[in-house]
Amino acid sequence: MSDYIKEIRALIGSRPFILAGSAVLVFNKEYEVLLQLRSDTGRWGIPGGAMEPGESFEETARRELYEETGLRLNSLKLLDVIAGEEYYFQYPNGDEIHNAIALYACTDWDGQLQMLDGESKELRFFAMNKLPSLQGRPELILNKIKGYGILPVIRGIELYEVKAAAEVLDLQKKAYKIEADLIGTDEIPPLKETFEQLQNCGETFMGYYIEGVLAGAVSYKKTGKVLDIHRMMVHPDFFRRGIAGKLLAEVERKDCHEIIVSTGAANTPAIKLYEKRGFVRQEDSVVGNGLVIANFKK
Repeated sequence: MSDYIKEIRALIGSRPFILAGSAVLVFNKEYEVLLQLRSDTGRWGIPGGAMEPGESFEETARRELYEETGLRLNSLKLLDVIAGEEYYFQYPNGDEIHNAIALYACTDWDGQLQMLDGESKELRFFAMNKLPSLQGRPELILNKIKGYGILPVIRGIELYEVKAAAEVLDLQKKAYKIEADLIGTDEIPPLKETFEQLQNCGETFMGYYIEGVLAGAVSYKKTGKVLDIHRMMVHPDFFRRGIAGKLLAEVERKDCHEIIVSTGAANTPAIKLYEKRGFVRQEDSVVGNGLVIANFKK
């Protein structure tokens, strides 16, 4: 508890007062959210705390997060300012407050998790579909998180929409340029493809969007119960976030008995991904330009 709040409590005891502060939804690259097991309540909560005299809400967010977690926040995004009767809280010692909270999100941070101020028993990142039991303010906030539009979304891409097709074409040029460097040739069809050829390819596309930006995509064709993955691509700015694995998992939910996919035999990251997902390597093949292709089936 800060000296400022101690002074107020010395004057008013446990009576309720309005407490202004900040809270931050901190995400790692897998979009798991950071929660703290608080020492004062014994419950999981969202890092943050009360404003000090003279501070801005953002300054409060940065200070509190460092004090509670050891992380230094870079860019912050203001999501909401929340208050109301549902944000009333009574501490185990009887102190009552009405919270007025500036809620931020941060995916850009530095440092290692450390419990520096004694307010936490544990700090841990949780997948959004595997959150611990929550109550009160944390539960209210995380129940509304989808409405803030900050979580990644996988959705279909309609190539007849010019903007959507242009986004896919830009993505695949950048993604397959990396693969071309890995396998030692730029004779990869997606690198040569025109806008019109893409729109008429006949494949079904799904995209992985982060705050409206197309960060990755997968395409496939389905014949009977066999699903053939034609493209798997991730924008270089979003590498090492598990995007390809999440797109592949989405494809695997389709109604099919068999999934087949191919990649350059020198594309080690892609091969590791498919093997990790349980795909079995079949006999390699060689295309006209001498490129060795690794074929997989699941």
